[in-house]
Amino acid sequence: MHHVSHRRFRDRALLTKPLPFLAAVATLLLMGGCAGTTTFTAYPKKINPLIADLRSGKPIDFSSCLTRESRSRDMILYNMELGRIAQIVGNTDASMQNFSASMESIREKEQKAIISASGVASQAAAVTVNDNAIPYEGEGYERVMLYHFQAMNYLAKKDLEGAGVEIRRANAEQEEALKRHERELEGAQEEAEEKKVGDPLQNSALASQYAQLDEIAGKVKNSFQNAYTFYLSGVVYELTNQPNDAYIDYKKALEIFPGNSILQREVVRLARKLEMSQELDELKARFGIDPAAVGNEIGKDAGELLVLFEDGFAPQKQEVKIPIPVPKVGVIATAFPVYTNHWIPASPLVVTEGGAAVGSTEPICDIRALAVKSLKENVPALAIRQTLRAIAKGATAKMAKDKLGALGFFGATLWNLASENADLRSWITLPEDAQIMRVTLSAGRHSLTLQHEGSMAAAKVEVDIREGGKTILRVVRAGEEMYRTALVF
Repeated sequence: MHHVSHRRFRDRALLTKPLPFLAAVATLLLMGGCAGTTTFTAYPKKINPLIADLRSGKPIDFSSCLTRESRSRDMILYNMELGRIAQIVGNTDASMQNFSASMESIREKEQKAIISASGVASQAAAVTVNDNAIPYEGEGYERVMLYHFQAMNYLAKKDLEGAGVEIRRANAEQEEALKRHERELEGAQEEAEEKKVGDPLQNSALASQYAQLDEIAGKVKNSFQNAYTFYLSGVVYELTNQPNDAYIDYKKALEIFPGNSILQREVVRLARKLEMSQELDELKARFGIDPAAVGNEIGKDAGELLVLFEDGFAPQKQEVKIPIPVPKVGVIATAFPVYTNHWIPASPLVVTEGGAAVGSTEPICDIRALAVKSLKENVPALAIRQTLRAIAKGATAKMAKDKLGALGFFGATLWNLASENADLRSWITLPEDAQIMRVTLSAGRHSLTLQHEGSMAAAKVEVDIREGGKTILRVVRAGEEMYRTALVF
């Protein structure tokens, strides 16, 4: 709990700082002290032009793209965005470099045992200005996908050992994210109790804004685990001839997303191969799948096609202003991030050959739901921070009025309005959902047609199927553009 105690000390000091200190912080921020961050500029505005380029198929110059931002204190997020974009367009080397930069920054932050001077300054700015002043360190689901996509980069390099290392890191992150969330929530609650801040969620306007997200957030148990990563882990284990480990991770994926029939068949197939008779009986009773109808081995002159379909882009947060009453001051308008997207079911990718159906993808991970769940999980701590900030800003306004009169109060009020921006940062080039397909095809070259049911997006692709092997076809849809890569193992 040393981290929490340091934070308490900082916030107590900040709330008692005189007006000149707060004015100085404000002046520095306005003069550009936060260059490369999003303290006053909504984060999506920086990334949306790149998303537009992906949707139109326009080439992206990675040598000059977000160069300043990728070295800023939000470098973790910007490098995740750049790594994802580079991966989509097939620039594996650039993607690996960007993802590695994010990973290294995360490791450095985790290894710091004491609060650095820059950390104190960021927290000071956060209390005085808004949460955008705090360096972005990545939500749990984003960190999992960071390692997940780096594993896919290693697969693109045909480096199965490297892919295995990253996928194990992704699985470890799924466990660590839950512990980290519990620690952060505990720290926020202790701060609220110490400063005698009541439950901010008793504010009806605040509660109603987040209550509308309950239906989407309820689609996932938590934001820390996703079946797509466990499925990819199982595939990597199969490629390295570790069927028992593959079975374990396919089963974990099935527990998270039990309605996916492909996962059901994979678990039954490996349970049969590993001669798990009791598990087979349970699986047959649960899913109605006859183990005898699920082959253990690929037939002669045939191989497998595994389609990994990543559809669209993750939702973007929007800002809402919610008034919070501050004793002896009045009402302070505070900015909160919310999701306001219209949620529609995932649409499959249909694969055909010569007009004949090959198969269609099935959802395995709704990243929209993970993002919403993550925000919902953070609401208690977020609401406490916002309340403390409202109190600090209210105290500043009162101090300005006492020292400078009506003009000082007016100036402080204007500053409060101008500086109150919601933190809209998140990894927005992630897909909105991930889907999978797995079929057996005859060995040789196949000319496939890909058609997305939910849009006009369509594409053709040539894939080679090796006898007894696996071909991974990865497809990313960005508007009407289809980015595709085939790997033969």
